[in-house]
Amino acid sequence: MKNVILYVRVSTDEQADKGYSLRDQEAKLLQYCKERDYRVIDTYREDYSAKTFKRPEFKKLLTYCKSNKKQVDELLLVKWDRFSRNTAESYQMIGIFNGLGIKINAITQPLDMTIPEQLLMMAVYLAIPEVENQRRSQNVIAGMRRAFKEGRYVGSPPKGYAMGRDSSKKPILIPSSVAPLIQEAFELISKGIYTQKEVLTKLNSKGLKSSKSMFSIILRNTIYYGGVFIKAYKDEPEIIVDGIHEPIVSKKLFDQVQVVLDAKKKKHHVTHSRINPKFPLKGFLLCPECNRPLTASVCKGRSEHYAYYHCISPCKGRYRIEEAENAFVSFLKSITLNKPVLELLQIIIKEQLQKQLLTSKLGPKHYEKVKLISDKLIKIQDLFIDGQMDKKEYAQAKKRYQDILDELLLLEQAQNKQKDIFETYKKGLSNLQNFDKQYVDGDIHNKRLLTGLIFPNKFGFQNKKVQTADINPLLLKISSVYKGFGRNEKRDNPNIKNLSRLVIATGFEPVTVCLEGRCSIQLSYATSNSILSGWQDSNLRPPAPKAGAITGLRYTPNWLSFNLRRDRDSNPGDSYPSTD
Repeated sequence: MKNVILYVRVSTDEQADKGYSLRDQEAKLLQYCKERDYRVIDTYREDYSAKTFKRPEFKKLLTYCKSNKKQVDELLLVKWDRFSRNTAESYQMIGIFNGLGIKINAITQPLDMTIPEQLLMMAVYLAIPEVENQRRSQNVIAGMRRAFKEGRYVGSPPKGYAMGRDSSKKPILIPSSVAPLIQEAFELISKGIYTQKEVLTKLNSKGLKSSKSMFSIILRNTIYYGGVFIKAYKDEPEIIVDGIHEPIVSKKLFDQVQVVLDAKKKKHHVTHSRINPKFPLKGFLLCPECNRPLTASVCKGRSEHYAYYHCISPCKGRYRIEEAENAFVSFLKSITLNKPVLELLQIIIKEQLQKQLLTSKLGPKHYEKVKLISDKLIKIQDLFIDGQMDKKEYAQAKKRYQDILDELLLLEQAQNKQKDIFETYKKGLSNLQNFDKQYVDGDIHNKRLLTGLIFPNKFGFQNKKVQTADINPLLLKISSVYKGFGRNEKRDNPNIKNLSRLVIATGFEPVTVCLEGRCSIQLSYATSNSILSGWQDSNLRPPAPKAGAITGLRYTPNWLSFNLRRDRDSNPGDSYPSTD
């Protein structure tokens, strides 16, 4: 009498799709053993995929066979695909059982291993499940990629979304109750003054459950602005397509967050410490003796505590917190754009924009040409419909006229946008006022943000004065003009409106506008987003700057340049200093 072990296996999808069941397999095996008078030692039941042999019940079966190999004659299956769907691993496992003296056979696909030709049949029986498994896998991948390319996200919904159904009963992402917290996370990070840890701690208290690593993934996931990321596959590169689901954040906000994250990512070997509201200038001040960053601490005196910015041993540089703060606030007053300069700039910009608008105003010939091209497009369409033009000729003619029409329409759009540029400049200039008040009234994060914008690098403090060697060049120019206007007001009391008329009629080019004679001011359309943050909300796009102008997220040294001077040739006795 043979001693046999029965092994039955089914995976969830097979049971649902093909009607396999553990009880059905077991009943067939027991009937087979009963007819042949086999003794069943044990039965192992598995609900696991057959891609590998790392299955809980199969591991128990193998352990038992190794410990009781003399008591087991054969391992019985219903079909060979119940054993495995991996040909290479199947042969290896069959070799292990053969080494134990235990045969393996399938009752519906029996093989006599003593016949060499039967080994070919075994190869077929083992290969068929693997081929079927790979084909199924490819079909699933193809189906998912097709859905992704159509903008339909499939898979587990990311945090902030739930899986719903559209009108055609197909799956689609819908914002969940956590979506407002995801939006708040992007808004806080985009400000550039909070770390990911601070934002995550704040949102955890509101109900957002996420780990640090998962939160970083959320901030990089294009799904939140409506983009579906498709991985590279074979010869297809990775792409991002527009999704059909409702976005949680705007593309503009998402891009701002990426800029902030990338900027912080580039900072290597930075020691992060908790910011103390008592020391807003910590990390910005440099020691005048050794040029190292000053730290800060509080010392206990006889009757009270004293706070200092100080260097580390052996350097003895030390400054009272109050002295440094007062000197810094006084310095901020000196670089604030005062009212006379602000009004002058606004008048100049407004007048030059009006002149440019008049010189670039589109005349009747432009609109006549637009109508002529539009009529030609309609005419060739009629010729094509009547059969007087073939498809190739129609396509070529349509493209030629459509390109001309698009260029003409772009000119109209550019002229319309110029009308709103003044408000954009005005809004940006307003942010260069009241630096001292912004600093005094701001919280610790806003104070440090403002300091970092003014000083791209660290700065020194000596003799109760702030050293301005590394100040933003834009603000250094403003400081020069502020002093120049202060001196000039007492002696000349100039009329700002009259000064504005001294602008020469050279047109408001992207780089230069100047005052002829006493004052020249150079302006460009290149905005300084680091300082003029109020301009970031504008969708206006001015003409492209000429070569040499620097644009982007950092300040633009050439954006604003002042030069107040007297004409020494016409007035040799005037010793008015230049602020170039």
